[in-house]
Amino acid sequence: MARLPEQLGPLKLVGQLGVGRHCQIWEAVDGGTKQRVAVKVVVPEAAKDAGQRKLLEHELKVAQSLSHPTVIRIDRLSEEGGLPHLVMELFPHPNLKKQIAAGSDALAPRLQRIVTETALALDHLHSRGWIHRDVKPDNVLAAPDGQVKLIDLAIAARKAGLLGGLFGGKGPAQGSPSYMSPEQIRGQAVDARADIYSFGCMIFELLAGKPPFAAPNANDLLNKHVSAPPPAVETLNRNATTGISKLIRQMLAKKPSERPASMQEVLKQLRSVRFFERPVA
Repeated sequence: MARLPEQLGPLKLVGQLGVGRHCQIWEAVDGGTKQRVAVKVVVPEAAKDAGQRKLLEHELKVAQSLSHPTVIRIDRLSEEGGLPHLVMELFPHPNLKKQIAAGSDALAPRLQRIVTETALALDHLHSRGWIHRDVKPDNVLAAPDGQVKLIDLAIAARKAGLLGGLFGGKGPAQGSPSYMSPEQIRGQAVDARADIYSFGCMIFELLAGKPPFAAPNANDLLNKHVSAPPPAVETLNRNATTGISKLIRQMLAKKPSERPASMQEVLKQLRSVRFFERPVA
């Protein structure tokens, strides 16, 4: 992979925060404002791919329709040296996937705040007419006190029934195989309940240390989401309450009609249920 330049216009890249197939995330200093920002930049090999620029344009459009402390703020889309990039708020904390890998027990004392704030972020997204479609631990940054930022809005879609255009709620399956709802896998129209399913997978992983389903290949994994019952989370974390286990099972129902109807309903249940039988330090 070709190296990025140290400077993108007024932005001096000072440290890499993350890397994907087509983009890298960097911390940068804006020479004009002297502020520290995050930059999502398309790698040189993909810089001429019009599809990658469209994804950044879409992500900016979605972000600029939102305004909530639990959702990352994106300020602008720029291009320097042929490299399109988003300039966004810097939230210098690792994503939940990295934190789970370091040991899910360390997350336990702040788990309720992490989950509740993520639910608030998704509820805000839904209230503005969007479905995230890629809810997973990788896309939630979390601070040591449990404050979160929901990130990566690149494949967010309009709710089913609204004008979705290129990123409408129906079409080829998009998302991450370990967290995709059955209706996403089938390429059907999606609404808030698809995110609720993915969020249920994420809560399961936060408690159990791994997602509810695993398989040797993507096809088998997707088939499990469509037809296999998920394991009970308390079999993997004996400190998990029956209340949180019941809520996760509801969120992971195969039929959208059997899940909580909205993120508001999920929030209501989250606020009334204990996560752990015994106190966690």
